[in-house]
Amino acid sequence: VAGLSCAGLLARYGYRVLVLESHNHAGGAAHCFEIKGSAGTYKFDSGPSLFSGISADPEEMKGNGQCVNPLKQVLDAVGEDVKCVNYDTWGVCLPEGDFAATVGSEPFQSDLRMLFPGEEGEKAVAEWRKLQEFMTPLAAASVAVPPAAIRFDIGLFATLFRYLPQMLKYPNVGRLLGPYSNVLDQVVPDKGDKGVQFIRNWLDMLCFLLSGLPANGTITAEVAFMFAEWYRPGVKLDYPEGGSEGIVDALIRGVEKHGGSVVLGQHVEQILLEGGEAV
Repeated sequence: VAGLSCAGLLARYGYRVLVLESHNHAGGAAHCFEIKGSAGTYKFDSGPSLFSGISADPEEMKGNGQCVNPLKQVLDAVGEDVKCVNYDTWGVCLPEGDFAATVGSEPFQSDLRMLFPGEEGEKAVAEWRKLQEFMTPLAAASVAVPPAAIRFDIGLFATLFRYLPQMLKYPNVGRLLGPYSNVLDQVVPDKGDKGVQFIRNWLDMLCFLLSGLPANGTITAEVAFMFAEWYRPGVKLDYPEGGSEGIVDALIRGVEKHGGSVVLGQHVEQILLEGGEAV
């Protein structure tokens, strides 16, 4: 949905926007697909399916701190809402065992002790706490910087410069711009311990659920946003009604309500420019 988010913001600020989507579904990795069965038609998410902060109430956030979900900020900018079902626990079926995962640090520590009884579990808990300690200042730094200011070209210096004094108060802030796998390799390296390997696999899975990519393809800033969001008071996870397609539909509405257009099934071979404008 990065393209739709960009298109929505450009349209919101007065640019003429035309989105040409090669696929017959908008949303890229966030689109849904359907499978028909004997009992009915079932819809599945093709990519990210773990969301939080999308349904955060503005009045509630005044007391608990600004919502750091960049997608929520885009939706607010284009004036669109996504109806969500809220929950804080979901069933997990993994090779190590089946359990009910609940948002928050303490429940996850209990899960580690349940999955790895005895010394192995206590060691895993200690490693998890070490990771949390490392992530706490990164989470704070991620809140101090608007997500839209983080980019991967030379323009980074222009967009981040005004926030540098705030960011530099936190150690390891440079890690925000690298892949999260670098953090895992530094803080919880794989030494053959089952509990530690589980933590690494767990976060690798969360990265995929957040971004559609594993830890080595997910920017640390995104995981830091997650840590900041998941451990604030009263946090709930969100599931958009209709699946991730509900988010895609809201972004398309945001583009169109500000004068832009989204056209499906239009593959682009090249973009022709005349006088600095696409023709």
